[in-house]
Amino acid sequence: MIESLYIAETGMSSQQQLIDVISNNIANASTPGFKKSQVNFVDLVYQSNASQISAQQSTDNKSNGAGVQIGSNILDFSVGELKQTLNPFDLAIQGNGFLEVTLENGDYAYTRAGRLRLDQDGYLVTKDGFRLSANIQLPPDAVDMQISPDGELSARLGQQGERVVLGNIELARFSNQEMLNSIGQNLFTGNDKTGDVFYGKPGQDGFGHIQQGMTEVSNVSMTEEMVNLMLAQRGYQLNARIIQISDQLLDTVNNLRR
Repeated sequence: MIESLYIAETGMSSQQQLIDVISNNIANASTPGFKKSQVNFVDLVYQSNASQISAQQSTDNKSNGAGVQIGSNILDFSVGELKQTLNPFDLAIQGNGFLEVTLENGDYAYTRAGRLRLDQDGYLVTKDGFRLSANIQLPPDAVDMQISPDGELSARLGQQGERVVLGNIELARFSNQEMLNSIGQNLFTGNDKTGDVFYGKPGQDGFGHIQQGMTEVSNVSMTEEMVNLMLAQRGYQLNARIIQISDQLLDTVNNLRR
């Protein structure tokens, strides 16, 4: 009877974490380049009291259920819809790949939110000020900037100047991108589970093309998230009901009279 209280508690805790993930997805449904998260549950059905195992091994091989917990929080990197903005500094990746940026501490991070701008020194940076690792700098007199689908950036130097190539934008990818760490501001970092980072030219070796003047909208489906939210709330209520019923049974046992 006591175990049922703890098992239900694990269920309530897990459903609460699921609701938090769904709420974050819904809150970012309009954030360009945002990637939704999905939660995987694992059953805690093989945990047994160590003192009971040796005593019971000779008679049976059963384990007491111990509830449920969050096994992993997986990022869904399915490509969102591409929306035209006509802003030459907006980039969308049509297919696989990430833009690599340099953080303030010198480490690298990765994003698919390609809403770029120029900083005070003329370097291409994200809207939050993180510089592209390619370190592409536009001269003060650069006009009519163009970025081809294969990542080549060119511009005219002055209104009557000829077009010159100022740099190339490479894309990055991981063998297990679903396990990337989200650090906020639409940025992700690699880890031991994601494998090594690979670089390549857009449009080649499985990398997507770059689309200038477009942004990738969030891949969150509001309908799907609302259904998931209702299911999570019902799961939370069911586990709360188990605690209530267990408490009533314990109260009945406690008040038994011979």
